[in-house]
Amino acid sequence: MWSEFLMGLGSLGLILLGMDWLSKGLKTAAGPALMQFLQRWTARAWQGLLFGTAATVAVQSSTVLTVTTIGFVNAGILSLNNAAFVIYGSNVGTSLTGWFVALVGLQFKIDALALPMIGIGAILKLFAKPSRAQGIGEALIGFGLFFLGLAYLKDSFDAAFVDIEFTALSQLGFWGILLGVLLGTLLSVVMQASIAVIALVITAVAAGVLPLPLAAAFVIGANLGTTSTAIIATLAATAKAKRLAMLHVIFNIITGVVAIFILNPLLWLINIIQNTLFHDPNPAISLALFHTCFNILGVILMWPLTGRLVLFLNGRFRSRKIGQLHVLDASSLSIPAVAIKTLSMESIRVAQLISGQALMLSEGKPLNNDTQENIRQLQNDINHYLLQLGKSPLAAPESKALNELVKNLLRLEMSLQLLPELALQAQRDPTFFEPEQAFWQQLQSARLPEDAQNIRSGYRDLMRQRQKMKDQLYLLVLTERVSNDTGGDQLLRIAQLRRFNQQLTRAMLALANLQGSTETIQSESTHEDIQYAS
Repeated sequence: MWSEFLMGLGSLGLILLGMDWLSKGLKTAAGPALMQFLQRWTARAWQGLLFGTAATVAVQSSTVLTVTTIGFVNAGILSLNNAAFVIYGSNVGTSLTGWFVALVGLQFKIDALALPMIGIGAILKLFAKPSRAQGIGEALIGFGLFFLGLAYLKDSFDAAFVDIEFTALSQLGFWGILLGVLLGTLLSVVMQASIAVIALVITAVAAGVLPLPLAAAFVIGANLGTTSTAIIATLAATAKAKRLAMLHVIFNIITGVVAIFILNPLLWLINIIQNTLFHDPNPAISLALFHTCFNILGVILMWPLTGRLVLFLNGRFRSRKIGQLHVLDASSLSIPAVAIKTLSMESIRVAQLISGQALMLSEGKPLNNDTQENIRQLQNDINHYLLQLGKSPLAAPESKALNELVKNLLRLEMSLQLLPELALQAQRDPTFFEPEQAFWQQLQSARLPEDAQNIRSGYRDLMRQRQKMKDQLYLLVLTERVSNDTGGDQLLRIAQLRRFNQQLTRAMLALANLQGSTETIQSESTHEDIQYAS
């Protein structure tokens, strides 16, 4: 008894480990192509629904897709409305995985295929050089582990759990169904993988351990349990992430409640459909069919409500402090290309806050200590996520982009450190920053990457203006109308100001390129433009 129980526990571990490897491997194999595909193929509701379904079947985890979609919404790649249908599709995709378990995992000796898949995957993972090939190898290992665990799980149910009686729970009627939903929810929360719970329940039904109505209640609970990941992911998340998580929770609750109340009619309909299509009652297939039907029913119910729900949610979670991250949270790290984009967006916001402080000096106002503290907090938070991203496996272009991020964050740090010196200059001569005032205003209000060319032009104009002032200063010193000491002091101040403008502008333009600008100019040419203008 205990040996079979421990075998079941180990089988569950193989399933969870396989799902983890499968999802990580496919993300590595997809890389930035997933982000481009998502932008191109989720413009319409039905496209988002199909993408969410296919992606969940591919990565075998609605949890992974939910967290990834939150990252896409944060980065501005997906609107909340489009992301809603991706989430709906992820629920439908979970139910299709149930079909695969019922038709393939339990009907065929899949473990005979699992071991060769693990072997081929291990060879690719260990010996292939391209990161995409390594990702495919990791995904094959995960796929093999998943079905190997499923085979062992079936054996353990057949041996150890067939004598368990659920009649007491079944005799409670509606309250027994609610208890089954609660148990399914708890299992999904603990495992953080509804697909693993569904595989477990389908295996139990096939072994005759669970009656079908109670198994259906477990499946409803597993769907509800997936919302825990979205809630946990948004505890310290952005406003956009919280809106999408709330939408996910609302969808699953409405779907679950409706499924509970129409459980018996739905099971009756499924029995008729199965008898018509398969001519052989099979509880595992009945459960997979139930899971698909109630998820599709949820999509049908939510489709006409989504527009108003999105409008309602867009009005929530609006209070954001200056020192808080606006688009960057843990979900952004799920795909490195998305992380690079959101890190650059937050870094540009830091640059614009620094520009705002410089603009205050040009208007004769002192530096705002609270704002400077907020900038420091933002920099610390960005550096935290930067370190987390650096620990992830990165392709060569992503590593290059990460290095570019670090370089430009150092430029912003230099600009911030120069602000106190500029404040001293403003105290000595309140009119000294008049040439910079319009440019700093342009930096503070720029929409990047769209306004990158305007910033580049504005910087060149400012440098030409400052060069004329330097030439006039040389003439005044030459004609002895300004002493050498005074002239040298003014040149030092101009050089300090030029360094501030140069580092701040370089950082903003390079970060705009990292955001995925449509411009063809790379950061190296940006560097050359500014160096030339200086």
